Amino acid sequence: MRENLYLIFDFDGVIGDTYETTVKTFIDLGNTPDRESTILEMNRYFSSKPDHSRDHTLTDQELKYRYDWTIAFGKLVHETGFELFSDFVAEIERLNPSHLAIVSSGSHGYVDSAIQKTNLKPTHVLAYEDHHSKEEKIELVCKDWGVEVTDVYYFTDSLADVYELEDMIAKEKLFAVTWGFCSRELLLTELAVEQVLDTPNDFAKLFTK
Repeated sequence: MRENLYLIFDFDGVIGDTYETTVKTFIDLGNTPDRESTILEMNRYFSSKPDHSRDHTLTDQELKYRYDWTIAFGKLVHETGFELFSDFVAEIERLNPSHLAIVSSGSHGYVDSAIQKTNLKPTHVLAYEDHHSKEEKIELVCKDWGVEVTDVYYFTDSLADVYELEDMIAKEKLFAVTWGFCSRELLLTELAVEQVLDTPNDFAKLFTK
């Protein structure tokens, strides 16, 4: 086990291969009419700062709508099914970090059951139901671990997380994977080349030098 290694992972697009399931679920819920418009909306969302981050201006009614929608979305994602990025999961398991957490904007309705299929041993699995803001979820994890937020490494697949978290986590500790929801080219507009991981082996190299 790697001692004093504090790793936090997003779920969708990093551990869970949920892209196609997400496209289908958006359409099934009636949010978008077809695949093309769905992908355009997903690209917009995952490449801009979330409007439900800590400094949001959403009303209580809007937050409740998003909460209810996320629960319904999570139920459909679970029922539709998806695979895990098994090679990346295997690399995390092999590294066996002393501290591991999952912080997701998705729902417990599908995240929890997927993590239970792995040999990962996260101290926390925090989803949208716990808080809409990833900032506050990460602060909770760090408080429980007894470390500063600046001590953690965070792994995402989107610019949305980079924009939400870049003021609280040192940018050199923000890493993105190219097998998720944002392209390598887009990720490189905000992150250095060494922070964009193209294969699971790139992750292993970060901590096994």
